[in-house]
Amino acid sequence: MISHTLVNLIFIRISIFLLENALFVELSLLILTSFKLGIQPLSGSTTAITLKLSIITLCILEIFSLLFLYLPHKARLLQSKAIHPSPPLTQPQRQVLFQQCTANVPDWHRYLKLWFLNAPLDEIKHDNIRDFILWGFFDTDSSATLSPETESEINSYISHIETLSNHKFPPGRGNSTTALRLTFDPVQTRYRSIIWYLLVCAIDALTHLTLRRNNFTHHRPPLPPPPPAHSTPAVSPKLFHSFPPPVLSHLLPHHQAHSPSNHLSYHLRPHQSPSHNPVIFLHGIGIGLYPYPPLLLSLPKDIGLLIIENLPFSTRLTSPPLPKAVFLQELKSILTHLPPCWHKGFTLVTHSYGSVLATHILSDQTLSPSVTGLVLIDPVTILLHLPDVAYNFTRRPPARANEWQLWYFASMDLGVGEGLGRYFFWRENMLWRGDLLQNKTRKVAVVLSGRDLIVDTGTVARYLACEEGNWTRREDDRWGAVGQVRNHKTGDGIEILWFPELDHAQVFERERDYMVVGEVIERYCLLDGESDKKKKED
Repeated sequence: MISHTLVNLIFIRISIFLLENALFVELSLLILTSFKLGIQPLSGSTTAITLKLSIITLCILEIFSLLFLYLPHKARLLQSKAIHPSPPLTQPQRQVLFQQCTANVPDWHRYLKLWFLNAPLDEIKHDNIRDFILWGFFDTDSSATLSPETESEINSYISHIETLSNHKFPPGRGNSTTALRLTFDPVQTRYRSIIWYLLVCAIDALTHLTLRRNNFTHHRPPLPPPPPAHSTPAVSPKLFHSFPPPVLSHLLPHHQAHSPSNHLSYHLRPHQSPSHNPVIFLHGIGIGLYPYPPLLLSLPKDIGLLIIENLPFSTRLTSPPLPKAVFLQELKSILTHLPPCWHKGFTLVTHSYGSVLATHILSDQTLSPSVTGLVLIDPVTILLHLPDVAYNFTRRPPARANEWQLWYFASMDLGVGEGLGRYFFWRENMLWRGDLLQNKTRKVAVVLSGRDLIVDTGTVARYLACEEGNWTRREDDRWGAVGQVRNHKTGDGIEILWFPELDHAQVFERERDYMVVGEVIERYCLLDGESDKKKKED
């Protein structure tokens, strides 16, 4: 994530303008070059003619991308509707979840303001709160016919919120007030040029080549894969299962292997260490695995690494995200085909959106016991009931350079918009403190950045640390000296690494930062006997 400076702001705004309006820019250049060359194409210099032919080629590619890639995927997105998890929550389950959520709201006025898109508190009325509760706890809207018992339950929730917020909601509905209801609201996206996807293709190829040179083998599923359950089939799956395509898979087929999963591709480094468990890594939203090799390659080379690729969140035009049950089944099929050392236990490392998949793994009775160590970097699932992640990622008007970068290159991406707007269900993705501590022998670390523009990391840190310590996020109030990392361990064993000056994902940019995280991962991979031996040596 870029830092906020005037130069970066100008650069990112110009980049966004050019990528979003690429076809008009290219056609304008074509007209200018045609005017300069005159009517006779061969009357100009060789350089000018070559330039004109290059622009014509780019225009053709741009139009092809618009007509046969962007618009069909956009049409699929407009036609898709969210299929919420089933079965729905029972009344006792809803009451437990509601009590848990409302007990962990540090600022009710801010909570209501962001969930209602900065509406004045006086404009938030009884029916607006009712719409919000129907979405959040009942997976429905105000058009549904409800029983008197359900209406009474909803009214009790509204009364409880009024008590906690010390604010009485007037009857009726605010004229211009709407709640942020992620899976019901229209998904907002922005067009991006074929140039951007070609750049992504090049970056992805370089990343794959870097991993290949470091003893990783890429495993890809059969093409085209069968459509996952409860999802709309991809557009033209035989030709465009994923665009941009995995170039190295076609150029270097002898460096590839088949994935036992029908939908998940992954990179695998063999596990050879007798003293450590292997690592499974789940990446976040962005250009695939591009930010992560420095951290992952800093781990000892004999520690096995399984890096799962989540293509719908990797700047791709591809199939929708896998439902929770399908993802877990696919991951199990991969683990089943790995050597026995992977079945004894592994350390699960995630970044950002990867914490969503980690939440699913921890909730699975088969996979959860195998997670002996857990390292969550910039997690988005802890205190997910708070509005910060949903609002900052999907609704915040960008102003700073890093906000513009997040808005255009992540939030407005077609795949990301579809994934978050139609396949992201907060109540099955949220991670509570108790979930981290359900296995008493599991080692848990949470890496937080003090200037995270997505997550309210100060509140998350206070929640994990049980209000211990000073976890400020103010821009003008930094904790400690420049570059100093705060390492705090709670009484029940949760380790918090606090990087006061970093933004979301910046922990991967400097060696002094990611080496701190790498040391924690390596320590968590140590087998119990080896860990005791190392403590005695130290």
